[in-house]
Amino acid sequence: MSENFKDFEEALTSSRDDFIVRQNQAVEQAREQFGKKNIKAKKLERPKPSRAQSVTPSDSFKTGHIVRLAVRRKQIALDEMFEYKSDKLSKLEARLDAEKAAKKAGYPIIGYVYSIDKL
Repeated sequence: MSENFKDFEEALTSSRDDFIVRQNQAVEQAREQFGKKNIKAKKLERPKPSRAQSVTPSDSFKTGHIVRLAVRRKQIALDEMFEYKSDKLSKLEARLDAEKAAKKAGYPIIGYVYSIDKL
């Protein structure tokens, strides 16, 4: 019986040692293979567009709000509608952007916000 155990133990240790040797060889092969690999040489570049695409800023928005303001150039003038397309997700931010754009466009007096609609 003891011979069977010794044979069994020797078989286990030899198979373990063989496994360790094979594993170490596989690791070394992987290091050689991937250590010499030049990644930059195989990097693909994106193709350049064949023609320039002209997209207006208002058409490029897919999310955001359309803000309509009642604005005036003078204190006694009638209200005019000012429409601004904002890419902001928040209604408050869209409103603030619209008010800034209206003031830049020459409408210093903002009467009220007519509507804020999602795009």
